[in-house]
Amino acid sequence: MGFMLRIGLCLFFIFSFIGLTGCATNASVEKMAYHHQGSKQPSDKTLLNGIAVNQVSGGHETNPLWTSQINNENFKQALVKSLQQANLYNHSTKPRYVLEANLMRLDQPLVGFDMTASCQVDYTLRDVKQNKIVYKDAILASYTAKLGEAFLGMERLKKATEGAAKANIQKLIEVLYQKRINKTE
Repeated sequence: MGFMLRIGLCLFFIFSFIGLTGCATNASVEKMAYHHQGSKQPSDKTLLNGIAVNQVSGGHETNPLWTSQINNENFKQALVKSLQQANLYNHSTKPRYVLEANLMRLDQPLVGFDMTASCQVDYTLRDVKQNKIVYKDAILASYTAKLGEAFLGMERLKKATEGAAKANIQKLIEVLYQKRINKTE
């Protein structure tokens, strides 16, 4: 078999594999955003419409030939949408609190029928008025995408990744709803 024929066959198999499995894309803002339901208010009323998202770091862009990742901009948008849904987001230029998020870890399987992804984010909430950190914690959450959710492994992995990010944001909002940040106000 000639050298050019072998190269051609290798390229054929590579592109066929990519065509069958699909190209990886960044995790979707809409699929990562948590939609808070209910009329419950946060324990600390200063949090109500009081949080702006300042900086998100630690994310990675997706290589189309590898696995779906969470980039900083999409995670920030999902965080903002989630805070808006929970009536915690501040639209003004002078928020009471500023939230920063650092994506510390994203664990993903390479293969499997049911794929579980885990996402760890370090959150820091700063009180702008008092110039102090009022909440700092790393939240770890995971999500399992079942075989029935998507036939292609790459798509199932993306769903697991998005689900882990959404579960992480949900845990943050639950913590913020229960937390009493300013005991004097």
